Amino acid sequence: MRMAKRLIKFLLVVIVAIAAGCTTTSPTKNSEGNANVGAGATQSNASKNSVAKKPDQTTGAIEVNSVPPGAKVLLVPTDEAGAGEPQSKGVTPTTIEGVEPGKYTVDLEMAEYKFFQKEVVVKAGAVAKVSATLRKQ
Repeated sequence: MRMAKRLIKFLLVVIVAIAAGCTTTSPTKNSEGNANVGAGATQSNASKNSVAKKPDQTTGAIEVNSVPPGAKVLLVPTDEAGAGEPQSKGVTPTTIEGVEPGKYTVDLEMAEYKFFQKEVVVKAGAVAKVSATLRKQ
């Protein structure tokens, strides 16, 4: 009787996993030797955005992270005359590349969390980093 109950529980777990679309695939390698995402799987936004290229020598980059991840990123150019037009740059974690040197304000917004803002200075060939721990409202 005890064995039968375990078997039933196991079968229920398997059925639920199948019903939820749970699949297991092994990554394959492409011609460059890099892992491809298996069929039926998707690459997360975090892993796509977290691969940062080295900035060229005329522009810089801004690496933006938050806890929790998934905050909307807005980039606002700032100078002596004031703030420019906010530009949407995706969600955290992300790296904004090809940024002209200068002062910027990075704004992070997420439902049910307090607004976060930080001023950064971007230098040619460098990566400015912004890390935020968002607080509940």
